[in-house]
Amino acid sequence: MKDKDTRNTYIIILLICLIAFNLGTIFINMKADKGKPVLSSKATFLKDGSALISLASSTSSIMNLYKSQHYMGEVEVFSTDFSLAENIMNFVKAQFPSIMVMKDDEVALGEEIDIENDSSIIQDFIIIDRLEEYEDLIIIDNSDPDNMTANVPKPLNINPLKIDKEKPYILIYHTHGTESYSSLDNNIHHTTDKNLNVIRVGEIITQVLEGRGHKVEHVTKYHDIPSYNKSYSQSLKTINEKLGENNNLKVLIDVHRDGFDQKDPKVRENLQNLLEKSKINIEGKDVATFFFVVGPDSPNKEAVLSFAKYVKAIADVLYPGLCTGIMIKPVGKYNQFLSDYSALIEVGSNLNTIEEALETAKLVGEILSIAIDNILE
Repeated sequence: MKDKDTRNTYIIILLICLIAFNLGTIFINMKADKGKPVLSSKATFLKDGSALISLASSTSSIMNLYKSQHYMGEVEVFSTDFSLAENIMNFVKAQFPSIMVMKDDEVALGEEIDIENDSSIIQDFIIIDRLEEYEDLIIIDNSDPDNMTANVPKPLNINPLKIDKEKPYILIYHTHGTESYSSLDNNIHHTTDKNLNVIRVGEIITQVLEGRGHKVEHVTKYHDIPSYNKSYSQSLKTINEKLGENNNLKVLIDVHRDGFDQKDPKVRENLQNLLEKSKINIEGKDVATFFFVVGPDSPNKEAVLSFAKYVKAIADVLYPGLCTGIMIKPVGKYNQFLSDYSALIEVGSNLNTIEEALETAKLVGEILSIAIDNILE
C-alpha cells in the first residue's frame, strides 16, 4: 500500500507541475504568432500509475481520450516549443512505464479518437471460437449433402424476432465503407471505388438475402469520410435516421473487413500464417474467412452475443472453418445497443482479394438468411 500511495503522490505532484506549466505556456501562446503551429499534448492518468498520452502537432486544441474506469485526472499541455513539450512527455513515460503513446500519424489531428477502432490504446480481447452450448445440438449428418440445413440447430437465448414482413426489416450499412481489399504488392487498403470495397460486399449480401425473400435496405453512404475517427458517431446518426423512418428495421448488420499493417515486423514475420488463416477452400473456390466483433459496453451485450453465436453455429454446420470466431473487444458499443439483432461482421481482411471476399459475401448472405428465418416469430 505504501508503494501505491507513493506512486499516487508522484502523480499528483506531476499533475500540479504540468498544470503550472500549462498556464504559463497559454500566456506565452497568446502573444505568439498565430500562424505558428502549436504542439497539443494530453496525458490521462490512471489510478494504477499508468497513463495514456496523445502527442500531435496541430493548431487545433485537444483530442479526446477514452476515460478508463480507473481514471484519475488529466493534463493538457500547449507549447510552440516542440522539444520542451516532448521532453515533458518523455519524463512522464520514464516515470510511468505502463504508458501508451499515440503519434500524429496514427490519428486525425484535432479530432475525436475513435476508441472503438483504436487498437493502439487497448489491445486485449477475447475470441470465442467454440460454442459449447451448441456442441451437443450440432450433429452433422452427411448422408444428404444437398440438405445440410437439416443439421442446423435451433436458436438458444434469442427472443423471437417480431417484424412486418411487408416492410424492410434488415439494415445493412458500413461504418468504415472505404475499407478495401488488395493484393500484397501495395499497402493501400482504402478506396471510394464501391466495386473494390466493403460496400460491394454489402451489395452481394443484400442480393442474396432479397433472393431468399427477405426485405433489406442497404445504406451505401461513407461514414468514414471526411473523418475516419468519427465514423461510429456518423453511422449512429444514419441508423437513427433510418429507424425514425422505419421502426420495422430490427436486424442491423455493419459490414467491415479486418486489417493488418504490412509494415509491422510482427505481421511480416507471421505473414504466411495470416494468409493461411485468411481463407479456406469451399467447393473448389478460395473464400475469405469472416468473424464477428462484439462490444462489451452495450447494455444488451448478451443478446448481441447470442445472435452472433447462433449465426456462427449455422456457419459451422454448413461451412466449417468459414467463421473463425467472435471477438469481444475490451471497450466499445459499436452501435449494437440499438438492437438485440445487431452484428458487426468482418468479411475477410486486406490480405484477401476482392474476389475472395465476394465469394464469402454470398455464403454470409445464405447463413444470415437461415438464421433470420429460424428466429422469426
